[in-house]
Amino acid sequence: MIKVCDAIMGAGKSSAAIRYMNEHSDQKFIYITPYLDEASRIKTGCPKLKFVEPSDKIEKYNFRKSDHTTALIKEGKNITTTHQAFKRYSTETLDAIRQWGYTLIIDENLELLEKYDIHADDVQIALDAGYIKEENGVYSIQNEDYSGRMFKELFNFLHSRELVQITDNEQVSLYYWVLPHELITAFSDVFILTYLFQGQSIRYFLDIYHIEYSFIGIERTPDGGYQFGEFPGYVPEYSTNIKNMLHILDNDKMNSIGSDYYALSKNWFERQENEEELAQLKRNMHNYFNNIHVDIPANQRMWGIYKSVESSVRGKGYTKACVTFNLKSTNEYKGRKCLAYLPNIFMNVNEKKFYYKYGQVVDEDMFALSVMIQWIWRSAIRDGEEIYLYIPSKRMRTILTNWIETVSTERSITNNENV
Repeated sequence: MIKVCDAIMGAGKSSAAIRYMNEHSDQKFIYITPYLDEASRIKTGCPKLKFVEPSDKIEKYNFRKSDHTTALIKEGKNITTTHQAFKRYSTETLDAIRQWGYTLIIDENLELLEKYDIHADDVQIALDAGYIKEENGVYSIQNEDYSGRMFKELFNFLHSRELVQITDNEQVSLYYWVLPHELITAFSDVFILTYLFQGQSIRYFLDIYHIEYSFIGIERTPDGGYQFGEFPGYVPEYSTNIKNMLHILDNDKMNSIGSDYYALSKNWFERQENEEELAQLKRNMHNYFNNIHVDIPANQRMWGIYKSVESSVRGKGYTKACVTFNLKSTNEYKGRKCLAYLPNIFMNVNEKKFYYKYGQVVDEDMFALSVMIQWIWRSAIRDGEEIYLYIPSKRMRTILTNWIETVSTERSITNNENV
């Protein structure tokens, strides 16, 4: 059974998961989280379960985290790790997961679709030699009788999953599921802890493979903690005050650079003809941090942009405050109060084509909101403090203000709101 807990940041999802595991200590758990500091929190929060983190520094397991993970599963250990530990697995691993009756907990949204790093010419050589086959753009192993080195990595990979071809402007790319459906369905239970589930790759993944899921909620407990509840819809008290906590810059002159629907998208930033606009954006950033909010010190500033164009925009007073535009699941920046979020986010074209290929219609605005909200919630707002935010893209600003209006008027449907 797959249970989705779709609740805003700060609603107590991780705390509820820790309580659940402690209350079901006779079960086996694998807890997947994007960041290692969260893995440490799980080990500390569930001492009786003796969680183990797989390592890529053990010679016995070929210095591979995936090999160590497989060994731990066969021993029935409770595991906390990142999704990278599951890049390779075997039918024996799946059998062990079923045998022990493992429960999988996925904390925060995982981008389940990833690009496989291989050149199209190498793929064609393997095809021509008859070692792999292609049917309707899906690649799999055809001939197991291979002991060479050139395609060893590809063969090992194809033993656990398929590769799907997506072509864009005659450029061929191969994509794969980080956690394939055979792996997901091997678990007795799966909990997905996330927010804005409808705009995320894991939702498309489940729908593509017709994997059923249901929604659960969060409840407050008499001791002030959190637990999973039957009914979704719990809204923490602070969310009704978000409108008063998040101050978005309303300045026509500084926002005019993002008035076009596609302005500040990744393609926009990478076009050479936008050099003057980039210079203006840099001037806007200088004005925002060093004039409008000169009273907020540099160590409380934070701005997000695509890594490939960061150098074009950074400047005095905020150079060292750049934080990757899609960062999530860390408390490292919770002291930041003056923010600028520059990108106008659209899903990668090839990923969108992948979903369309399987009949999934992508909600671009929900996807953009999901990425942006996670980034904003790395800041001081996660501790209930007011923050200031510059979003020059009209599209992104509209998406955020509409969300704020919605979430500020939501009411919890649980009976435990005031416990």
